[in-house]
Amino acid sequence: METRKFIDAHVHGFIKPADKNHFKKNIQALLDHGLEKIIIAALPLHGFDYQLKLSLTPPHIQPFISKENFDETRLLADWTEEYRLQKIVIPFIDVRFVTENVRGTVLNALQSGCRGIKAAFIPESDRILTIQGIPQALGISTERYCSIQEEIFTVAHDLNLPLLYHINLSQHFDWIADLLTKFPLLRISIPHLGYSLRKISDILHRFENTYTDPSYLIDLLNKNNKRYLAFIDRYHTKILSGSDAIIANGIDAILPYPYYFSLLPVPDTVIDRILRKNAYTFLSLPEEGIR
Repeated sequence: METRKFIDAHVHGFIKPADKNHFKKNIQALLDHGLEKIIIAALPLHGFDYQLKLSLTPPHIQPFISKENFDETRLLADWTEEYRLQKIVIPFIDVRFVTENVRGTVLNALQSGCRGIKAAFIPESDRILTIQGIPQALGISTERYCSIQEEIFTVAHDLNLPLLYHINLSQHFDWIADLLTKFPLLRISIPHLGYSLRKISDILHRFENTYTDPSYLIDLLNKNNKRYLAFIDRYHTKILSGSDAIIANGIDAILPYPYYFSLLPVPDTVIDRILRKNAYTFLSLPEEGIR
């Protein structure tokens, strides 16, 4: 099969200094398989102890969590520059644990090359991710936590930055619908199909600048369920190819997504929209590259 160009619009760092060679090797391997660009979310420095980090980390990611704390945004920026990947790697700063000075944190990250924001709405213990709620873990009230989330939306809107925002729409649909009404120009992608095909369909229909990805759902996609195929057909202008993979963990969790979309029995223009063109719109980038 012909190698198709693709953009992975949802990858995590969770990187440490020892991952440097894995990072280089995996990016090169992805380029050999058609990678055009890749969004990688990186955490700023947090002074968390190891047990706290584990309590906030899904089990499948825990093996990649270091006992030490690093500024992932700095590591990602340094490696991207060293390996001359500025036109390939698109860093997002992951602010899910930031509780003070959101705007300043994002502005500092922009100076080191970040081009978007990653965040997550987890106000209570999450049964799907099997982690504790972020406000409970960080010792802040749920009201304060929700206020911080609105600040994240405000900063993304004011700075015209794309926002990759994890949220379970089956539980928190009304909350985010109210925010999207306040920020209609905000470009936002809600990954994992929002954990609800019906709810994400409503979001994509009602709000012009919204997107989604089917990350971590490849097994479900491969069943070719008629409801999901109909969803892809209807909303193909708003679907991104995203994997939710960890960049230092090889490429096997990334490639199944572009491969799946490449084989869909739909017009080539539809496949190209999902694999790359929609990501350019979400990122507000010209197709010829980052300027």
